[in-house]
Amino acid sequence: MSPPWLSGPVPSPLWLAVIVLGLAGLALVAYALRALDVAGAVGSFVLGFVVAGLGGLGWLLLMVTFTGVGFVVTRTGRLRKEERRIAEDNDGERGLRNVLANGAAAALAAFAGQIQGVSRTVAALAFASAVAAVTADTAASELGSLAARARRVLPPFPAVAPGENGGVSWPGQAAAAAGALLIGMLSVPLLGLGWGHAWIPAVAGFVGCQLDSVLGASLERDAVRDGPLSKQDVNFIASAVPALVVLVGAALLL
Repeated sequence: MSPPWLSGPVPSPLWLAVIVLGLAGLALVAYALRALDVAGAVGSFVLGFVVAGLGGLGWLLLMVTFTGVGFVVTRTGRLRKEERRIAEDNDGERGLRNVLANGAAAALAAFAGQIQGVSRTVAALAFASAVAAVTADTAASELGSLAARARRVLPPFPAVAPGENGGVSWPGQAAAAAGALLIGMLSVPLLGLGWGHAWIPAVAGFVGCQLDSVLGASLERDAVRDGPLSKQDVNFIASAVPALVVLVGAALLL
């Protein structure tokens, strides 16, 4: 069982001040490391404040875990990604749209916890599922793009270049599973969930990553296809859908 100050709401104005200073420091570090641009750093501060205020310090730390994983995997194999011309633009520096695409579903899950009739456990499961989905997708995209070969996620599963929208590989799938499992495991001490619930965000996160690949192969617009969805749209949908399914399912069953 995690302590109340970690998995519960922010207990005092002093803790809130500490969180604000911590968030400001993290935003400045992210900007200094070129993980986020100015707008992205401001957006991450606001999202973090909302999540911490509604959920607590543990909820914020789970989102920080995603940010840390994203930073590491984005810079892993950077030279090889540049050679393949699949590296993120601006050395992986992300802006406000990227921050919202990856964090909005989690913030909405935190808001759902304020709705009468939605228990904290249900909201925490939905929140963790959203974070697990974006963590799994980021790990799969960044590490899967280093694979020797990949196939399109939709039939007839033709071979595609690693890093192409809708392409999947065994290393990418392993990275997705590891990312989702990491968030599922950390949700126990950070969100105060039971070990019997840890599998829910882990599975939901992995499924969300697969949904991202399917949408990327079918509806996302890129250099060769004029689809109706942007990359940010796909990221949001792939995290919001599993979070919503878990929210509704857990509310009915728990």
